[in-house]
Amino acid sequence: MSSFKLRALLGVSALAAASALAASASATTTIYGGGSSLLAPYWNQTANCYDADTGAYLVKGTPATSVSTSTPSGVTCSPTTGNAIAYDSTGSGSGIGAVYAHTPTVALFGSTDSAGTIPVYSTVNYGLSDNSLVTADLSVYNSGGTEGSGSSAVTVVAPGVTPGTGQYGNPKSLYGALVQFPVSVDPVAIAYSPVYKKVLRANGSVTTYSFNVQSPNSDSSGGLKLDATTYCKILSGQISNWNDSALTALNGGVSLADPSDPNFSTFSVPLQIVGRSDSSGTTSILTRHLAAVCGTGNAFGTAGSTTLPSSLQGPIYDKTLSNNNAVSGESTTQFTRAAGSDGVAKYVAFTALPTVVGNANAIYQGRIGYVGSDYALPAVTNTGANTYNLNVADLKNSNGDYVEPTGATALTAFGSILPPQSTSTGAYSAGVTANGLRNDPTAWVQSTSATAPLATPSAANAYPIVGTTNFLGYTCYSDASRLALLNAYLTFQLTNSNAQTILAKAGLAALPSAWTTAITNTFTNSAGDASSLNLFFAQAGSSSSNTACQVSTVVGG
Repeated sequence: MSSFKLRALLGVSALAAASALAASASATTTIYGGGSSLLAPYWNQTANCYDADTGAYLVKGTPATSVSTSTPSGVTCSPTTGNAIAYDSTGSGSGIGAVYAHTPTVALFGSTDSAGTIPVYSTVNYGLSDNSLVTADLSVYNSGGTEGSGSSAVTVVAPGVTPGTGQYGNPKSLYGALVQFPVSVDPVAIAYSPVYKKVLRANGSVTTYSFNVQSPNSDSSGGLKLDATTYCKILSGQISNWNDSALTALNGGVSLADPSDPNFSTFSVPLQIVGRSDSSGTTSILTRHLAAVCGTGNAFGTAGSTTLPSSLQGPIYDKTLSNNNAVSGESTTQFTRAAGSDGVAKYVAFTALPTVVGNANAIYQGRIGYVGSDYALPAVTNTGANTYNLNVADLKNSNGDYVEPTGATALTAFGSILPPQSTSTGAYSAGVTANGLRNDPTAWVQSTSATAPLATPSAANAYPIVGTTNFLGYTCYSDASRLALLNAYLTFQLTNSNAQTILAKAGLAALPSAWTTAITNTFTNSAGDASSLNLFFAQAGSSSSNTACQVSTVVGG
């Protein structure tokens, strides 16, 4: 790995945000987007496979950090040149807010130039979110109101109202109907460092001691077994040490202490939970599931919430700093929080080294957190998201199976869910309304409710914590070249075998073919079998092929 990439991944030194655009500086056309950090490494790999000018993606910061990805082994790409698909890994909440406001301001995307003042991107054409937008969100887009909370909140006005200070124009009136559909199926992993103890020897070497997992996964990704009762207690701060009897019972009745540890009989390692500090779709997927399985009075608040409940919010770790020391005020009963999946992964990683010789001066660490499976083994070796080698837990599903978080097990969880108004092949059928209507953006995604099918999958060998990353955009676009690039790239991302292979190697899953058929025939293909619905992307203006984009107030996104 080059020193450039290592610095970017570890955050040792921030690179100028403008470097992320260096490869696309001469691009004829660039489309700009941001949001989900879960999907960011894969999205950039696929964008680079599609077009050689895309370059790196950004990680939110002042200034932003530039992260380059390479094509995983076994994939041969033939990228075009001249265009770029830019992406800012800001977290789902910021991605949603930026689409509603149609602006990449510092407060939303949060990525700036080296001076820390100027947004890197000039506009917003799309977003990605692991948090599904539901009826209340759609109402804000269509009729005005405030979307989101905290730094990612935006207020949009009603149609025909002039926005005041700190407000934005009505997005439906200006850019056409909201578009929302899934682009991937994502398992959320419970990740931990396999090493819990390090000892410095007199000769300068360091001896490490690792958790004694009884049923390791064949791909060396981990294999710690957790059932719902236990991970509910862990993530609510009720289990605070790795020697807890529940962990022992689930893992062969044997201590998790390394058998070679001289302190085996007195094994005790504090268990510190780590979660997201930003508005996060990954958190939304997690809280939807926990609301479904953790029982009455669970500590996780509203199902599908994009932020952790206040009672579990501990101090924030600044991911630009070393993770060697515990954050001030940290408690095992609350989450230490970090921005982005990259921030969580970095704080969970055990990178500290002992400085004093001897077992009595050993250093211990036992952090555990939730991230997309693409930030942990085995997928991280393909995504290049980090070099931390985090392990994943195998979770017991409602069918009684212990399941590793992979694209295949996530797809099993997704099961036979069909798109709205679709036959089994994804063809448009106006009378098939059991899954909603195609002109309803909320019908294309799973609800954030604890009763949604994906909240607690029941199929055999289905991974239990699963969601989708969803594309967010507009029906109408102002620029013909950006519209053409958006259509072409989304078609590539959804249907190309190279893109689907990259997705699988990232530990995520491509959508079933019925979904890719329904999406392309509704949104990216103006001659598709659902073209009469006027939902396909089109250029704004009186001569638009989509009558919805001919409205005089529509200027296009």
